[in-house]
Amino acid sequence: MFELTGIRVRSVLLAACCAGLLALVAMSATPCRAASIPAWLDENISRWNAEHAEVPIRFVNIKDSYVWYDAPKTAEIGQKRIREALTRIVLGNGYVPMDEEELVTTGKPPVVSGPVTPKKCWKWSYVLNIESQSNTKAEGDDFAGQRQRMLTTMVCEDTASWWMAFRVLQ
Repeated sequence: MFELTGIRVRSVLLAACCAGLLALVAMSATPCRAASIPAWLDENISRWNAEHAEVPIRFVNIKDSYVWYDAPKTAEIGQKRIREALTRIVLGNGYVPMDEEELVTTGKPPVVSGPVTPKKCWKWSYVLNIESQSNTKAEGDDFAGQRQRMLTTMVCEDTASWWMAFRVLQ
């Protein structure tokens, strides 16, 4: 049997604590994956801007895993019309709604200055079945090379603009 002295036990415990602390520091220093959107969505937003110069959608920022855009709020473009336009864009690219209905929630669009305040938002979640580039099949998997991509959209109401957010989970 081994007999450890008090000094040896403290040294072992100190080494274990240091190793654990180093592991935590390494994990927290690893950069988070930035939010991104599919190229087709960016192209469709560009197409919207070409066809609707009076209500351009512009990129604002990436915040809280969402890619944020805004558009000026006008009497002609109400919340129902902007929500329907985004839904048509998403459905036109093969996504299908995950739920039967749209949800009303809150979101926190980015701000230039001042406090971030929650806004009323309409939220949809969509799913897209895509085929993997390699035709591999995992053990017990009935669908060779198939995976899903989830897209969440939000339209948030503000005083002078509409906020639109997109998040893709792969």
